[in-house]
Amino acid sequence: MIIGIDKGASAVKLAAVDGDNVLFLKTLVGDERPLRDLYFEFLSENVLGEAQVEQIAVTGVGAEKAFFEGVTVPVTTVPEIMATGVGGTTLADVSNAVVVSIGTGTSLVLVRDGGCAHIGGSGVGSGTLRGLSRKMFGRQDTRELFKLSESGNRLTVDLTVGDLFSGTDTLPPDLTASNLAKAADGASEEDWAMAVVNMILEVAGSHAALACRAYGIDTVIVTGGISAAKRSKEVYDNFSRLYHLNYIVPEYSAYATAIGAAEIAKRHGA
Repeated sequence: MIIGIDKGASAVKLAAVDGDNVLFLKTLVGDERPLRDLYFEFLSENVLGEAQVEQIAVTGVGAEKAFFEGVTVPVTTVPEIMATGVGGTTLADVSNAVVVSIGTGTSLVLVRDGGCAHIGGSGVGSGTLRGLSRKMFGRQDTRELFKLSESGNRLTVDLTVGDLFSGTDTLPPDLTASNLAKAADGASEEDWAMAVVNMILEVAGSHAALACRAYGIDTVIVTGGISAAKRSKEVYDNFSRLYHLNYIVPEYSAYATAIGAAEIAKRHGA
C-alpha cells in the first residue's frame, strides 16, 4: 500500500492506494500541522499499521521540504504537474487529455505521449469559492456550500443567452452569457450558491476547451475538490455537447493529484 499526500495551498489530501484500489481518503482544510502528524493520524483513523505501508508519495506546495521524522518507510517527492496528469488520466483510463485541476486556483496539464506539461491556468478556483462564500454566506466549508447550492436556481442570478435572444445552433438558450449578471432581487441564498459554484466550474471548463483546440486534444478530465459538487456533472455534460469534446469527471476526482503521486511511486518503486 502507498499513501499519496497532496499538500495544497489551502488543503491537504491523503489517499491510501493498494495496487489499483483506492482504500481510504481524507481531506483537511486549513490544517497547518506537519504532514508527518497528518500521516500518522490517517493511519490511526483507518486502523492501519506502518508495516502495511510500502511508500509515502508527497506532492504539492513545499512537498520537497516536508519533514517525516520517525517514519520508517521511504518518502518520495513527486512533481505536482506529473501527479495531476498521471492521476487524472489513470482515474479516467485515457492516455491523452487536458487535465484540469481545480485547486485553490486552477491549472491545466497536457498529457500526451506519456509526458505531462503545464500549459496554463487561472487564479479562479476553490480558493475563490471559499472567499466568496465567506463574504456572501458567512461560511468557508465548501461541502456546506455544495449542499446549499443543490436546491438553488442559478437562472435567477446568471444572465443567459435566452435572456438576450432566442439562441442559435451553437448558442443554446440556457448557455451563460454573463455569470452573476442578472442578480434578480428575489434570488435566494441557495440560488446565489448555485451560481457561484457554477461560475467556478464554467471558467475552468471553458479554459480547458480552448486548450484542447490549441493542442489538438478531444478529452478533458476535471479534477479537484469542486469536481465533487453535484453541479459539476451537469456543467460538463452540457460542455461536452457545446464544444464537441469529451469531458470526464472520474471517480475520486477530488483526490486525483494524491492518487497520481501514489501511482507514480508505484511505477518507479521505492
